[in-house]
Amino acid sequence: MRLIWLILFWSLTTNALFSDANILKKVEVRNKELHLIFSRWLNIKDVKKMVLHNPPRVVIDIKNTRLSDKKVASNLSSKGVKSFRISQYKKNIVRVVIESYKKYNCKNYQPMSSRSFYHITLPKKSNGVTIATVIEGENCAIPIDNTKGDYQDEKPFMPNIFTSSSSGSTTKKYTIVVDAGHGGKDSGAVAGKHYYEKTVVLQIAKRVSKYLKAKGFIVKMTRNDDRFIKLKNRTKFANRNKADIFVSIHANAVGKKSRRNIVHGVETYFLQTTRSARASRVAAKENSVVLNKNDRLSNNVILNSVLSGPKLVQSHKLAIDIQKRVISNLKRGYKGVNNGGVKPAPFWVLVGAQMPSVLVEVGYITHPRERQRLFMSSYQDKIARGIAEGVKIYLINHEKEIY
Repeated sequence: MRLIWLILFWSLTTNALFSDANILKKVEVRNKELHLIFSRWLNIKDVKKMVLHNPPRVVIDIKNTRLSDKKVASNLSSKGVKSFRISQYKKNIVRVVIESYKKYNCKNYQPMSSRSFYHITLPKKSNGVTIATVIEGENCAIPIDNTKGDYQDEKPFMPNIFTSSSSGSTTKKYTIVVDAGHGGKDSGAVAGKHYYEKTVVLQIAKRVSKYLKAKGFIVKMTRNDDRFIKLKNRTKFANRNKADIFVSIHANAVGKKSRRNIVHGVETYFLQTTRSARASRVAAKENSVVLNKNDRLSNNVILNSVLSGPKLVQSHKLAIDIQKRVISNLKRGYKGVNNGGVKPAPFWVLVGAQMPSVLVEVGYITHPRERQRLFMSSYQDKIARGIAEGVKIYLINHEKEIY
């Protein structure tokens, strides 16, 4: 009897060990991306990317993974891709090779809406002939490359620098929703008796609206005066007006008195859960007005259910273009401007937006010098111009991507 139990225990343990590998069930091309579909959640730490240059190709190794069968990725094709090669590189590593006609900026990410999916962006259309190849067997060797490749840990949505000018024009009429944060009973951050976040962000939002209209955009504002609007109603307003872009404007603050003379700068956020304690604190401060205890407990669950990969990538690009233009404008007229960068954070006001959306923290109302500048019309003007220019640059670049 004891022997039977030992055999049963060994069998269960062995099955558990061998079933630990994730299974790549399906691979398909959708929306100019390669979508990998797994049997269970993919651990992002298991993904490694290498970029090779001769010929240009992206190599992605996924550890602790096996192919469901050798034809899992058959019949793949995409304009701009010379070949796809997907194989069981090693016993527990699946290798994906995307060979393109020319070097391109490949982004790979895990959509928050489904952690069992993994998306890889593909190059634009090329004059070359598109073919699809699936390598069978246990090895998909990488040919010798005369140039050095860059082997990277996968870090989704790290900022890229998009070079472009604000010259040129878009081909269609876009609708932009500008959201002035807080309002009414919700004053936002407060410094002293006279400096309210709700006041300065409304002043800047009105200037942003003016510059966007001057560039030919249709502009809608969630509020034009000092009134309270629930966060969920702000994105509902954007969705109802079929907006192409949603920009929420806020001012930051520091709680600790010892840091109020230290922390300053402009930051732009896009919606994503984050491991950054600082970004989480900033989001928690902005969310606190509308989230009760139960809401806060379920916040990440709701965020995970509404985030989608393509919108997330576009929001990230929009945030980069806005941040770059705002900082560039401010530095031309003021010294000591701090570039706080582009960051992901779970801002509730961005939840539910059906279009690329960002939140701009225009500065710290608790920093003496920056507070003084934030309430100056010339400083507000440079911020507003930067936001408007960033929106236009993003839309011009986006049209180049899709047409």
